[in-house]
Amino acid sequence: MKAPVVLKSGKNFYLVSEFSGELHTHKGIIRLEELKEKDFGDTIRTHLGVEFKILPFRASDFFRLFKKAPTPVMPKDIGMVIAHAGLQPDSLIFDAGTGSGVTAAYFAYFNKYGEVVTVEKRPEFAKVARENFRMAGLKNIHQIVGDAVSIADCFKKEFDLVFLDMKNDVEMVPKAHSMLRQAGFLAIYNPYIEQTRAVYEKMLDAGFKDVEAFEAIKVNLEFKRVGTRPFVNIFHTGYIVMGRKV
Repeated sequence: MKAPVVLKSGKNFYLVSEFSGELHTHKGIIRLEELKEKDFGDTIRTHLGVEFKILPFRASDFFRLFKKAPTPVMPKDIGMVIAHAGLQPDSLIFDAGTGSGVTAAYFAYFNKYGEVVTVEKRPEFAKVARENFRMAGLKNIHQIVGDAVSIADCFKKEFDLVFLDMKNDVEMVPKAHSMLRQAGFLAIYNPYIEQTRAVYEKMLDAGFKDVEAFEAIKVNLEFKRVGTRPFVNIFHTGYIVMGRKV
């Protein structure tokens, strides 16, 4: 078993990247050296006797366990983009607005024979994302610190997917059209309706076809003796606009 691994007890998750020293939790202290003799599915006990299950670190843990800088895009929204674009495992993807790196990490994980180029304007965010990529063992991400609008003109290769999660996304839309190969997709994430409409109209002006704007809502179910009902901790996350260069 190699690091990183996930330790789980109830609703508590901890990511362990080294098998040395101690991990202090509110359920007790774990001696990390003991993990060297363990396998996935085994348990390890704290000094208080509380058991933690040992699990492999997988893509499903990116959102939960990555270090956060700005608020990341939710997995449900990233999944909609991946499915809607029909992402192939050998794609070339441009991700503008790296943030904590959650979106780029999911793109890279499901694009294992391809490449992801991710651009972040703020160095402090890029540093957090870089550590997350290293921890996740993702080798197919190329990180650039700079302004995506300026950098866009420097690429000679054509991309299969361009994803934007950035403030000046309207300005980036025509450049994204030039960067995409024929039948490539542009996807734009926004938390506000006004900006969503602005990029929708700009995509039509830029020549994108099959442009759609939508919201993905995940509603959990709560099962109690008296009955079942839906509940959500976070109802709205953001809106997605997608179009295709045809």
